[in-house]
Amino acid sequence: MRHQKTLIDGAGLAVRLTWYRPGEQMAPHAHDCHQVSWLLSGELREVGGAGEHDVVGTSRGVKPAGFRHANVYGVNGALVLGVDIDPEGAGCCDLPDPGAWAWADTAADVPIEILRLATASDKADADPGQTLTDLAACALEPALDSGHDSLVHDRVARGWLDRVREQLRDDPDEPDLSRLAEQAGVHRVHLSRSFRRRFGLPPSRYRLQCRVSRAIADMVDGAHIAEAALAAGFADQSHLTRVVRTHTGFTPGHLRALIAA
Repeated sequence: MRHQKTLIDGAGLAVRLTWYRPGEQMAPHAHDCHQVSWLLSGELREVGGAGEHDVVGTSRGVKPAGFRHANVYGVNGALVLGVDIDPEGAGCCDLPDPGAWAWADTAADVPIEILRLATASDKADADPGQTLTDLAACALEPALDSGHDSLVHDRVARGWLDRVREQLRDDPDEPDLSRLAEQAGVHRVHLSRSFRRRFGLPPSRYRLQCRVSRAIADMVDGAHIAEAALAAGFADQSHLTRVVRTHTGFTPGHLRALIAA
C-alpha cells in the first residue's frame, strides 16, 4: 500500500508526495488534471501511448490530462513528488506542449524548492496566493535537455545496459565497472557514456541513488535511521543524513514523517 501526503491543495493546483512500495504496479489509468512529476528516489517504468520510459535519475515527467498510462515501481520502491494542475486553471497556460508525454532530466534543486514552498505554505507569514504562483512557476520550469530515451536506443544496447543496471542495483558490494564492461564486451568509458545516455545519469550516481532508495524503503518499513544507513552501505547515520538531504532537501527523519503522516 502506498503512502501519500497532500502538501497543498487549492486554486487549481495540488502538490503530493507519494511513496510507492517496492514492485508496486498501477494498471492503465488517466488523470483529469495535467500532472508534472519528479522521481526523487527509486526507479519506475511508465508505459503509455506507443512506448515506455525507464526512469532512474532525477527526472521530470509531464502528462496531459486524459493521457492513459501504467506504472511499475522498482525493487527499492519510488518516492515521487507530483504537482496536479487544473486544465481550466490560469496556471496551465504555460504547460510545455500539453499534447506531449515525456520524461527528461531536471535540475535537482527544482523539486527541493517545490517541497520547501509546499511545506512552508501553512506558516503564519505565508501568502497563499503567492505560494501557489511560485509553485506553478517552479513546476513549469523547462526541463533540461535529455539525451536518454528508451524509445530510440538500440535494442541490443538496451539489453546489456539493463543487465549492467541490475548488477549495479542488486550487488551489495561496489561492483567493478571494468569487470561489468568486460562482461558486456565494451570499454569502461563506452559503458559509462552509454549508461548516461540511456538512463540520464552516470553509473556511480545511479549506484548511490540505489543505496538512498534502499535506506528510505527500510525507514518507511520501520527501521531505525542508523540501521537503515548500515544496511544500505552508508558509513553511519550522519553519512546517510547528508546524502538524503542532498537528494531531497530533507533529513531522513523529516522525510519519513512526511511519508508516514
